[in-house]
Amino acid sequence: MLVLVLSGMGPLDQISINYTSAIPKQQALGDIDALERDYSWIVRDARVTVASSSTPGARPTTSSVFRTAPLPNSREGTLPLEPFVSVLRRFGSIRVNYLLAMPFEFRGLKEFESEYVKIDLKRGGNSYQYTVRVKGRDFKRLGLPLTEPKAREPARAGTSAAARTLIIVGLALAGALVAYLIAAVVAGRRNQRG
Repeated sequence: MLVLVLSGMGPLDQISINYTSAIPKQQALGDIDALERDYSWIVRDARVTVASSSTPGARPTTSSVFRTAPLPNSREGTLPLEPFVSVLRRFGSIRVNYLLAMPFEFRGLKEFESEYVKIDLKRGGNSYQYTVRVKGRDFKRLGLPLTEPKAREPARAGTSAAARTLIIVGLALAGALVAYLIAAVVAGRRNQRG
């Protein structure tokens, strides 16, 4: 499953959803309808085609093409991934490739893993290719972050019991040594007077 998003070539983005095999036209149109319905996308010029390759043994494949309002958020530097993953989650592997024909300062999601998906990003020039492995399909929406989640601070390692015991013994010995030195100084002064 490959989704291509061509953005920045005009007022609308061009989206292509390429299936790895031939699927019914109504199913491909249903995926577009779900993007429109569930994510309030305004879809224009939707077309679905089934093509067969001239390569011997190759299977026919279905692809859909449509246009929608620009998906990249250049102000925030983010690229939406959630709509494609949620609608196409029935496939085990989804690649979403954003090709941007405009200046873009990327600050979006790079890696993410949950019980449902594992996501990795490969960047090259103005191409941002997400590879999504769907681990569990029993979700409607993932709630994917648009930006990289802040790294958690590693938990501070506590002092072990053995280390605490050594510290206590060390402090006790240091205290005893200080007390001995004070007693020796006091005794030495008494001996000098006497």
